[in-house]
This record gives sequence, C-alpha cells and structure tokens, in this order.
Amino acid sequence: MARILSALIALAALPAMPAMAQQTADVETLTDKLTDKEVPPAVSARMRCKSVAGPMTRRPFSGGFAFTQSCSDGGETLVRVVFATDRNGADARLLQFHRPEGRRLSALATVAFLPAENEIGGTVGRLTRRICRAEGRWRMEGKQPAPGLVYWRHTRDCDGKAGWQTVIGRAR
Repeated sequence: MARILSALIALAALPAMPAMAQQTADVETLTDKLTDKEVPPAVSARMRCKSVAGPMTRRPFSGGFAFTQSCSDGGETLVRVVFATDRNGADARLLQFHRPEGRRLSALATVAFLPAENEIGGTVGRLTRRICRAEGRWRMEGKQPAPGLVYWRHTRDCDGKAGWQTVIGRAR
C-alpha cells in the first residue's frame, strides 16, 4: 500500500501534459488516393510543395481545420500549414507566420498546435548569419483567423543551448 501511495504522489508531482500532446486523437492522416480520407483539392493546391516529405494531416483548430504537410523544397524539410473553414477545404489558405521585423515565413521547421491557447508554436533554422535558430508562437486572431505573432526568441547558437534573446513576449 505504501508503494502505491508513493507512486501516486510521484505522479501528482509531474507537470501536466501540454495541450498539444492531449489533442493527438483528433488528428487524421490523409492520402492522395481515392479513399474516405482524401486530400481536398483546394488544400493540396495551397500547399505548394516542390517535393512531399510526409503525409498530410488534418485537425480541428481555431473554429476550422488545420492541414499540415512536410515539404522538401531543396534543402531542409519544412512544414506548411493550410487553414480551411471546413474539413473539405473550403476557403483554404496557406498560413503566413510573421517575424518580428515584418518578414513572413510560409513554412516552419517544426509545428505544434496549442488549442487551449488558440496558438501555433514552431521553430525555424538559420534565418541570417547572426540568427541560427528561432522559436515563435502565433495566436489565431480575427474574423478570418490568421496567425498573429505573440512570442519570438532567437539565438546564434545552432544547438539552441545558450544565448537566447526574447524579442517579443505578449501576455497570453
């Protein structure tokens, strides 16, 4: 009995699972073949992948559906996100992720959906000679939800272990 009690206490001390880990049951993998989970043509037209590097997924997000696909456009593999108002791809558009200086990214190295905060988090690799790694969070805002930058940090350290500088940190 003491063993069970100590295990329960240890579990209670662990941090709560992040929202993105809890939503995996809602994610569907889509194929290009004629199946019940076919990729909507409007969505595949917006992805603009030169070379597909993985399957497309669909998940409910921000009052619509987010479609993601890994693309290899020459060098590294990047993830593109298309937002649609319904599961069949109505009003599909490629999401653009703004950087602090106003330039936009049409793809990220990694993508995490945070439905509780209505945010998309992601990382990018080398942006300039001085920025080797960056992380950002974008909150879906507006009548036609679009990502608005709420957090951005970057570093010269390509391993991401030191030298982080927070540029934007809006409150949640």
